[in-house]
Amino acid sequence: MTQAPESRSARERVYEALKAGPGTRPELASRTGLSVVSVIAAVDELASQRLALLEDTPPPSGRGRPAARVRLNTEGFRITALDLGSPTVACGRYNLLAEPEEVQQFGNPYQLLSNQPEHNLNLIHQWLSLHGPADVVAISMVGSINPRTRTVTHPVLGFHDFPLESQLSARLGCPVLLENDANLAAWHTWHHLEMQKEDPLAFLNYSYGLGLGLMLGGQMYHGATGGAGEISFAADPSKRVRHQPLAERLIGHLQEVNPSGSIEEVSVQAAQGDRRAKQALKLYMQDLANHLTAVVAMLDPAILVLQDIPHAAEPLLQETLRALSELHLPTRVMVSPLGPLGGLDSAGAYGARWLERQKLFGTPSEN
Repeated sequence: MTQAPESRSARERVYEALKAGPGTRPELASRTGLSVVSVIAAVDELASQRLALLEDTPPPSGRGRPAARVRLNTEGFRITALDLGSPTVACGRYNLLAEPEEVQQFGNPYQLLSNQPEHNLNLIHQWLSLHGPADVVAISMVGSINPRTRTVTHPVLGFHDFPLESQLSARLGCPVLLENDANLAAWHTWHHLEMQKEDPLAFLNYSYGLGLGLMLGGQMYHGATGGAGEISFAADPSKRVRHQPLAERLIGHLQEVNPSGSIEEVSVQAAQGDRRAKQALKLYMQDLANHLTAVVAMLDPAILVLQDIPHAAEPLLQETLRALSELHLPTRVMVSPLGPLGGLDSAGAYGARWLERQKLFGTPSEN
């Protein structure tokens, strides 16, 4: 059987090999299947972009010319990430391998932010500035980001086609990447699970409202105006109240118990044995799971991933599996594998990927 030709450049192949660990140029040639001459040229290119460093190491005998080892210049770049889409605002600094180096948490975003765009802009700038200068900033947030104008819309925060990305970039002096939290989580999970291009994935965020991130054909799907993942105002599937926004109906169940309408808080109350909270949570899960069956039937994702909210994710998983089985829908459903700081880590990984693509090709890509 004839093997498909390698489509990646020598520079990209050597860079990916270095992400697995340092090595001499002959060792990198062995790992990549390239000639030593090609590896030498690729290393020189990577070094010119500050992506790789050469380190002399003494030979085992202690004699002769030391062998030069090549490694990634992980400390040569700084990525600042900010998560505004989780129950707690988190900000951190990441290296080129998307590894966190410093993380700070600040509290509930809806208690800290307001409906005044200028106040929110100043506060976001303040959080980002705490980590010093960066090569790129990546922000995960609720709301829709128009892929054409790069403006954000989120009525609760007072953003209506607001140029948050460009204004922060001007203040910070570096590129700023703004992306919907559910979209970023879908992108990160798709890569984390090492899925194939033909495998669609849907990621449900439900900590505040509802967001559905989509990976279709190996690409993050935005829709015409960036609202593809925002399903908070989808029509309720119930015929009796078909014009009532789904998010409004779901939050109404929670507010019967807790005025904040917080799924996180009501889930904790239910776990502690509060009967009213248990009933509210049951109704919430049933309505949401029934809606997800319509989403799955339409999109047919290989995997549906649920945001990991303590005491809520497992009940929603079971209710969704029940609803899908009744309709004989084969989609795999799982709780997010990204961990408690998944939103922040997704932003950090996205910023790192953008930066490496920009250095390798000069044309950043979200893939």
